[in-house]
Amino acid sequence: MSVFKHVPGMLLLLFSSISLFAQETNTIQFTNGSFKEALEQAAKEKKLVFVDCYTSWCAPCKWMEKNVFVNDTVFGYFNKQFINFKIDMEKGEGVALREKYKVTSFPTYLFLDAKGNQVHRTGSRMSTQEFMTEAKRASKPGNTLADMEKKFNSGDRSLQLLTDYAIVLQRVNGAQFDKVRNELVQKVKDEELNSALGWTIIKTFARDEEDRLGSYLIGHQPLFSKFADKAAIDAKLSQLASSSMYGMIRQKRDKEFFAKLTLMLRDTSYASQRSAVMLQIEYYLTNKSTEGFLAVARTAQAGAFRNIPADLSFIARRAGYMANGDTAIQQQAYEMARLAVELEPEEYSNQGTLAECCYVLGYKEEGLKAARKARQLADLETSKIQKIAQALVDKLEKLN
Repeated sequence: MSVFKHVPGMLLLLFSSISLFAQETNTIQFTNGSFKEALEQAAKEKKLVFVDCYTSWCAPCKWMEKNVFVNDTVFGYFNKQFINFKIDMEKGEGVALREKYKVTSFPTYLFLDAKGNQVHRTGSRMSTQEFMTEAKRASKPGNTLADMEKKFNSGDRSLQLLTDYAIVLQRVNGAQFDKVRNELVQKVKDEELNSALGWTIIKTFARDEEDRLGSYLIGHQPLFSKFADKAAIDAKLSQLASSSMYGMIRQKRDKEFFAKLTLMLRDTSYASQRSAVMLQIEYYLTNKSTEGFLAVARTAQAGAFRNIPADLSFIARRAGYMANGDTAIQQQAYEMARLAVELEPEEYSNQGTLAECCYVLGYKEEGLKAARKARQLADLETSKIQKIAQALVDKLEKLN
């Protein structure tokens, strides 16, 4: 009997241990040793080393850790395929590694062989699918960044190589990306664009309706139904139209802008209507038209955006930044920021935007309340965000 009376406690301890183990393994498992030890382990197990280069203040780094590293497909693949090593680029041996591998943005993800040679490289915030694509690229000989660099430098200018190389470069080397993209756009023939690879080139590298790739898509839409569904084609066309229209605003091409806007407004989908609102907001703020801005902003606040705090807060921030002392615009920005907070009070950016609007208008009490809430919410963010939030509290406290 004395043995059996301890069984419940033993089972509880067992299940607790299993639960703790599951929690610890439901993410990418990083080795606790030094960089040298990670390389030694990689040599022993005949694996690559995945290096997560981060900083304490990097918000995208934290987002990836919270949203992508915990995906079962991701951690299952990484824990099996790589020796995983993460290091703060501003502390300890991270400082020397940052210099050695020329890490200039965060997060940067390195894939190294057991000798520390770079095999592949990527970076920035990305989706689970994008992250897995890069990991599998690193694992496949002939498909890594190092392999593509070697082929490119040896004179290979095949469309497939230029496309794959440019896709990887856009995350890690802006100057080289521009060079390869431009070479690709100049090289690809019209008849070659009418293909699955051509659609990938257009989808990835077309910038607006007026560049070569964008204009080809507009003039040959039916051809691409073989390679993409209508939703994907429409999404790219919408993105190209918006990019062109922002350019028209900057270039003061008002007649063309409003002609395009009229066409956009005929599309009753939310995505198109949202783009139209954002473009009009930008147009009227850029041209210092208080009346035009207020008309669009108030209509959006009462209609399409009335329950969308992220868009309300975005317009409030943009308007506050571009108001240039116009109190009517500042007041409208405040009203939209206040509504965003009512809808989503636990969002840091909403509270911070409201606090900034209150500071500009001299609403000290309400501004301090929002700023202090933003500071509280910033504890869940990076140290850089925390400093910004505290500075907002400090300047509102000094307000007369």
